[in-house]
Amino acid sequence: MSRPDPVTVVPAASVPVREAATVALIRDARVGGGVEVFLQHRVSTMQFAAGMSVFPGGGVDPRDYRGTRPWRGPDATWWAERFGIPADRAAAAVRGVARELFEETGVLLAEPDPAAAGDGRPVDLPGPEERRALDAGEGDLDTLLSAHGLILSAHRLRPWDRWTTPPGPPRRYDTLFFVAALPEGAEPDGGTSEARAAEWIRADDAAQAGILGHLGMLRPTLDVLAGLATAVDVAELLDAPRSIAPGGR
Repeated sequence: MSRPDPVTVVPAASVPVREAATVALIRDARVGGGVEVFLQHRVSTMQFAAGMSVFPGGGVDPRDYRGTRPWRGPDATWWAERFGIPADRAAAAVRGVARELFEETGVLLAEPDPAAAGDGRPVDLPGPEERRALDAGEGDLDTLLSAHGLILSAHRLRPWDRWTTPPGPPRRYDTLFFVAALPEGAEPDGGTSEARAAEWIRADDAAQAGILGHLGMLRPTLDVLAGLATAVDVAELLDAPRSIAPGGR
């Protein structure tokens, strides 16, 4: 009888916990009240959450820490207090989640910079080539927005939750979860190589599909969807106070 291959146990301390941020992009449901959420169905070759249904997002990069331009909305200290993290990390996460949303869906949370309104320069949005370059790791969000006379619309984001991957997987993340309403006139696409498909789906339907196993989901995604599914509309979600447990989950 052959012996089974030995199982190598990797100590949890040897697996670095990486910073990440993700955002549930929502809109009012077209029929019957409630909200719809934009879900991406990841390809099976991903190193983390392969084949799972997820929200747009990803790792917070060193370049997200380099931003210095002011944005519209609560300052970094406000975000830091909500998530229970240092202010510099909070600022990087806000920039990082907005960058990831743009890279993966084409939705840019930005608006004309009041400070540049009188310089005579026309305001235009970044094009597909700039989006691809950002996705490839070239440049950073602050520089891109500045080049187009824009500022980050951080006021469109809401803090929702914080989860840390438990010991065991070869990759672990301390992930900040945000919620954002779809800006008027914007429409996300599935233009990311990380997903085989993407769709708008009612939050309650998505939660049910996750519970029944019709859609593969990590527990944090399912938990966020369950919370979104209770809302009457987007306004209720954005206006409701949200408490995040110290240290996350």
